[in-house]
Amino acid sequence: MSQQELQVTDPVSILERPTNQLLNDFGAGRASPGSGSAAALLSLLSSKMIVTVCDISTRKDECMKTHKDFQFISKTIHETIEPRLKELFEKDASDFEKVVALRVARDQSEDQKEKSKLARESLDLLQVATDYTFEVAEISLRLMEFGVTMFDHGWHAIRGDSGVAISAAMSGVMSSIFIINLNLKTLKRRKYANENIKRCTELQKKLEILQTRAFSCVTSISSESLESIQLELGDA
Repeated sequence: MSQQELQVTDPVSILERPTNQLLNDFGAGRASPGSGSAAALLSLLSSKMIVTVCDISTRKDECMKTHKDFQFISKTIHETIEPRLKELFEKDASDFEKVVALRVARDQSEDQKEKSKLARESLDLLQVATDYTFEVAEISLRLMEFGVTMFDHGWHAIRGDSGVAISAAMSGVMSSIFIINLNLKTLKRRKYANENIKRCTELQKKLEILQTRAFSCVTSISSESLESIQLELGDA
């Protein structure tokens, strides 16, 4: 199969499509955009929410002590994290579509030598796509940490935004772990799978630690809400 035959994705950036079209594309049952791009999109949403909290909090005197931290987080997301997530989103959408195209060609081929070649090429490209997902997971873990920082030290009135940032990043990590494990299962006969299964386990351990911190944020705001309601009832 030629490279020209594999170039089936619209050359225009998928992220430049209107929101409704993008959502419909995810629900269209096609290979692209798929789960890897969805994981990256979740973390892109997280990054945007964190930047919002940073920008608002830096304008609040009560957050004066941590203004520099907010500026660092915002700059890191703008200059490094967001551009890379967008790149990973597009790369996963493009390359996984090629993986599927190679699989279809493999199944349709009647020549055993050609079948083997196409199968090998599809697995090679699946490894590349899995590396993208590992990177999305690592970035998402960092965003979870940023989200917790913003919840703890950002302006108190917009902790809902911080909560969304934490939740979206956590979903990005969990989604990536699901995808990675499924891909490693497909790659089970390859050295790549043995080399990376431990890496995936480590990601899960890091997620569990950060989940504890994230749930403590939920517990904290739930306690505040309950206390406020009880005080209101007591004054009634």
